[in-house]
Amino acid sequence: MRKFAVTLARLTPPLRVLLFLAGLALLWLPLALPLYALAATGALDLGGAIATGLLYVGFLLVWPTWARQVHQLQKPWQTLGLIWQPGIVVDWLVGLSLGLGGIAALIGVELALGWAVLLPPTAQLARFFLEGALVGLAVGLAEEILFRGWLLFELEQGGSRQQALVGTALVFAIAHFIKPLPDILATLPQFFGLFLLALTLGWARRTPSHVRPGHISALGYPVGLHGGLVWGYYLVNVGQITQITEVVPDWVTGIQGNPLAGLLGLGLLAGLAGLFYRSAHHQGEYSDSHRN
Repeated sequence: MRKFAVTLARLTPPLRVLLFLAGLALLWLPLALPLYALAATGALDLGGAIATGLLYVGFLLVWPTWARQVHQLQKPWQTLGLIWQPGIVVDWLVGLSLGLGGIAALIGVELALGWAVLLPPTAQLARFFLEGALVGLAVGLAEEILFRGWLLFELEQGGSRQQALVGTALVFAIAHFIKPLPDILATLPQFFGLFLLALTLGWARRTPSHVRPGHISALGYPVGLHGGLVWGYYLVNVGQITQITEVVPDWVTGIQGNPLAGLLGLGLLAGLAGLFYRSAHHQGEYSDSHRN
């Protein structure tokens, strides 16, 4: 077993990632296939969603053993940036404020230019506000553990840090484009926005944390930023607090109502990317000493 783990550790990062995912899939498929079959027959509408949830749970269960055997990590979750100290809350709040504030600024520009109008608040607005917060927290935490936590770490082991960042961003964007071909073609301009978002979150991951400034990079910034953007998107798209006037094309304000999938949204992401790029590089790269 130990020799096999050493062999895995010596593989190229992409191949090691593929083997990890293949092993995870072998454990997951016996549970997932019946659920997908039930969903296909209409016997269980949530079969696909449950199967996806089981896959993520499987990842959470398998990763610690993989980390200890293959990478010789004593603190697997801390390595991925989950550091249970008060400082990480500060990181999260800063990221959340930037995400929500960015969406608010974007809407403000649209209103000022007459590209959108505010809609009267509905009785469900409070519910949408709470739902958006919960969705933002869940999506931000789950996706950041997976992409800026596990995947970025795996690609860094034996590979270039810059290539790991770009590779993680590409996988993130592609993963969000797993849908029917007509939908891919209709929303193709969103791909660059997703790629830029992933790079931004990667630099946020590498920004030294308030946990121990200048020493440790944690997931607080990316989880907060990702969650804030999702929360803002939820309020705009689901809560319908504004309505686009269509004075300008949707590639300016956002394709299919996604405020980050237009020219204004790309401008917001570019600003956030520049902010976190400077903070990640100006303060230096985080130490690897927390991996032991």
